[in-house]
Amino acid sequence: MMEHAPAQIRVHEIGGYFLRQYLLETPLGWIALDSGYAGSFSAYTKCLSKLTPLSNIRFVFLTHAHNDHTGFLGELLQKSGAKLVACEASLPRLSSGENAMPEGTGFTSRFGVALSAMMRQSSFPPVLPRDGDIILKSEADQPFLAMGLPIRVVWLPGHTADSIGLYLEESRELLCGDAAGNAVIAPARQAILIENAPQFAQSWDKIIALNPSRIYPCHGNSFPVEDLVQYRDRLDHLQLFYPKKR
Repeated sequence: MMEHAPAQIRVHEIGGYFLRQYLLETPLGWIALDSGYAGSFSAYTKCLSKLTPLSNIRFVFLTHAHNDHTGFLGELLQKSGAKLVACEASLPRLSSGENAMPEGTGFTSRFGVALSAMMRQSSFPPVLPRDGDIILKSEADQPFLAMGLPIRVVWLPGHTADSIGLYLEESRELLCGDAAGNAVIAPARQAILIENAPQFAQSWDKIIALNPSRIYPCHGNSFPVEDLVQYRDRLDHLQLFYPKKR
């Protein structure tokens, strides 16, 4: 279990190498990032109980609406009483309960293409926004900064249209969702799936300009921003692989 301690915000992680599950401990309560696969809520709460009661989660921040991030999102929101914080573009994806694969979606490896059928078939219980949930319409919406927490929402589209992350202003750490990765399925820190390659490259440029002290992806191990600098040129000549049309 990883634990890091900036001055005001503490970052905890209760997942594993292939799917990290981050929690932020703040003076105003706990913030959970995403949920996990459907059916894993009980394992999640068991790990969470070593840190804090479920009722202490005040917000669930959704980095994007794929089934590995939304599988038990509805259950987590209901049983914790937390508010959802999500990009407006996530709402139709959440309500469908299915992984969106817009026209032009490609994969950074042939292995990813092999997973595409499984992703299309994967689903999750649909989630609808409730009164009190915080729906972000643009990067100008900064709910945590407005509360006095040094946590900035960062728009990072490309992997998906609704991809967002959190930048901790005191420690300069970035929780990037799937805007980058560092697992065996993510070559050269790229995401395995990319909906919009130019936007993905622009999001990397944004991260590099932000110059975070450490980047925490949802898949794989944390890494320094220098890794993105090293691999950035590859995005200009990125070859994507596409599933056969059904």
